[in-house]
Amino acid sequence: MEKKLFKVYVFDWMTDCSVEQEALDGVATVLPLLADKQKELPKEVEEADGLLVWHLRGVIAQDFPHMKKLKIISRIGMGFDNVDLKTAGDHGVYVTNVPDYGVEEVADSTLCMLLNMLRKTHWVSVGTHQGLWPTEEAKGAERIRGKTLGIIGLGKIGKAVAERAKPFGLKIQFYDPYIEDGLDKSLGINRVDTLKELMETSNIISLNCYLDTRNYHMINKESLSWVKPGTFFINTARGGLVNIDALVEALKSGRLKAAAIDVLELEPYHKGELLSVPNLMLTPHSAFYSDEGFREMRYKAALEIRRVLTGDLPRNVVNNQFLKK
Repeated sequence: MEKKLFKVYVFDWMTDCSVEQEALDGVATVLPLLADKQKELPKEVEEADGLLVWHLRGVIAQDFPHMKKLKIISRIGMGFDNVDLKTAGDHGVYVTNVPDYGVEEVADSTLCMLLNMLRKTHWVSVGTHQGLWPTEEAKGAERIRGKTLGIIGLGKIGKAVAERAKPFGLKIQFYDPYIEDGLDKSLGINRVDTLKELMETSNIISLNCYLDTRNYHMINKESLSWVKPGTFFINTARGGLVNIDALVEALKSGRLKAAAIDVLELEPYHKGELLSVPNLMLTPHSAFYSDEGFREMRYKAALEIRRVLTGDLPRNVVNNQFLKK
């Protein structure tokens, strides 16, 4: 007798389910739902034992009564603000994510931006492609060794940035009020007690923290007034951490010598003042991406569903506080 397989749906965005099917082979059939393309919740979702959710259509409270067989929602990515965690918990549904997605890629991109800014690689390359052979543009490039890198947020990515920066001879310090003492000693870096102290004493500032209501626009006119003239700034974290008007003002005044920004509060960004700021490197929220990392993220998200459907516990549950015991 042929084994009956569970049904798992990729909820939105993607029609290719090959990676997810590989992870769930022998346990479930994986099918695309494209709920983001439809006004009403597709009827097929009633048969879902598991959902793999991207970001174009959230799973809201009104959806759960239609998904009585559902056991787990796995977010293909790190963020999970597009899933109603409490309602999922009330229905006994696990919600999981992939918390290590993009750690290496974002840390690598942060160092890439740092090197590009201090060595002016980006600007001389652009000029060369324009046929200018701009040797003069290299003036103002700076030596990296001996500079102080200030990291705001020492989570997985912040730690990875610190480890990558060490071989370049950078002095490394961090500000993170939410971690216990001792991490500075284990990593061999310096801890400062206030954001103001970090901003005042760093040559390069890298944002690598989460965004919440407590740190919205933490980089603003006041905090940028604390930096030394000629400071470099990097944001590969969240766009809402930075007041863009204040950033542009600091770049134009020279208080910031250059900045590299991968994330903006409003995306995509097709028109606006940022596109004409000459000492700004702007990338389209791509610091997280690599072919290897993208595949790994999809596979790991599907593995969480496999664990639940085969009777094991998932690893990365984000709604534990709401799950009915």
